[in-house]
Amino acid sequence: MMQKKEAEKRGIPKANTNGESPEGVRSSNGADASVPITGQPTPAIKSLMAQVLSNANIRIAYGQVVGNKGAPGVDGMQVEGLKPYLQTNWQHIKGRLEQGTYIPKPVRKVEIPKPGGAGMRMLGIPTVVDRLITQAIQQVLSPLWEATFSDNSYGFRPGRSAADAVRKAQSYQEEGLKVVVDIDLSKFFDEVNHARLMSRIMERTPGEWQLHKLIHRYLKAGIMEGGLTETREKGTPQGSPLSPLLSNIVLDELDKELEKRGHKFVRYADDCNVYVSKQRSGERVYASLTRFLENKMRLKVNKEKSKVDKPRNRKFLGFSFYGRKGGVGIRIAPASMERVYKKVKALCRQGRGWNLGRFIKELLNPYLRGWVNYYRMADAKSVLEQLDEWIRRRLRLILWRQWKRRWTRRNKLMAAGLSEQRAVESAFNDRGPWWNSGASHMNQAIPKRYFQKLELVSLLDRYLDYKKSVTIGTAVYGTVRTVV
Repeated sequence: MMQKKEAEKRGIPKANTNGESPEGVRSSNGADASVPITGQPTPAIKSLMAQVLSNANIRIAYGQVVGNKGAPGVDGMQVEGLKPYLQTNWQHIKGRLEQGTYIPKPVRKVEIPKPGGAGMRMLGIPTVVDRLITQAIQQVLSPLWEATFSDNSYGFRPGRSAADAVRKAQSYQEEGLKVVVDIDLSKFFDEVNHARLMSRIMERTPGEWQLHKLIHRYLKAGIMEGGLTETREKGTPQGSPLSPLLSNIVLDELDKELEKRGHKFVRYADDCNVYVSKQRSGERVYASLTRFLENKMRLKVNKEKSKVDKPRNRKFLGFSFYGRKGGVGIRIAPASMERVYKKVKALCRQGRGWNLGRFIKELLNPYLRGWVNYYRMADAKSVLEQLDEWIRRRLRLILWRQWKRRWTRRNKLMAAGLSEQRAVESAFNDRGPWWNSGASHMNQAIPKRYFQKLELVSLLDRYLDYKKSVTIGTAVYGTVRTVV
């Protein structure tokens, strides 16, 4: 009783047990009392809102939003229209933000297929103005948390990448931890509890009620689909510049729990792998973490996708592992290889009516560069050589179909250097387009150097260049982390 009176005297509110938002619920340190405080408030933070709205911060945020491009939100405004709009309206928007009266617009609901056909992933596309504001918030808040995040967390953090996370997982296996507890969170971004998230933000930024209210309004902003707006009581849809930071703030609680238990783990966003030495240990860890995530953090574990298994049987960030002489190797996961074949095939269908050189330059090459840059760390020489050959065959297929008529095909083959007899036999062979695209007459008429002149990206060449640069870096600096 004495403790209760003392708490009331100090202004600490009663615990929020009904799951309501903490907006307007204040304690002596700015946190919702329904969630225990585990971190230390950042001292002497003055007017974060002023930092968010400073001219320098807004200019940086503007550059990020324009550089990222992206689709319009519910108001239809394109990124190109942001500058003239701000020139006319920014002072009014800034005033509403300073007064705490700004109301974000609903996000536009978009659904995209998940990799491997595992259902649909929901994205929430904010307006470009709201992207600017949330980007500005992210730039101010991120440094306050970055230094306290776990060293085993890699997603959406400066100076860290998926490649770093995969190498960390490899190192654990080479230490002898041969079993992985692969935790899959079901619709994580849709299940984030607003009250718990706001409490984490408030405990680190006490007294910043303007900013707390604005972030909470962004969390509560509705989702518009087909002209109708649906209210949101939980979740932080992917699409906002602020969502990655918010996800890390939420899942930092999991990281701290795993560290407290002494586990070896790697987390990249909502992909979390815990490494143990034995299957039985893995089963115990899986059961314990499931209880923690569902009962305490109020998140859902996907029981069908979460497994305790050998790492070589699992996929992590598109990669998998295999045993090799002297250690553990990294390879491209079979499912990832299947996806790249499907994607290139879809792009080639899209490029049938294009000039081949323009199609390669504008559609195909950008995708291939990004793909190989991501997967180049894997041991993949043979699979990339096969993929290069298959891509060239798909491009020959485009040409064969563009030539359409038999006499056109005969003339094109002769122009490429084939004899008239062979050109006629090839053009009139009554075989299907795919067979002809891989036949010797098309390989002779449209050889590899033809695509080199069109500057088609060679996955194998880029991979070998990267491996060579790493080898040179290792020799000079003594570390495989040197990348040229």
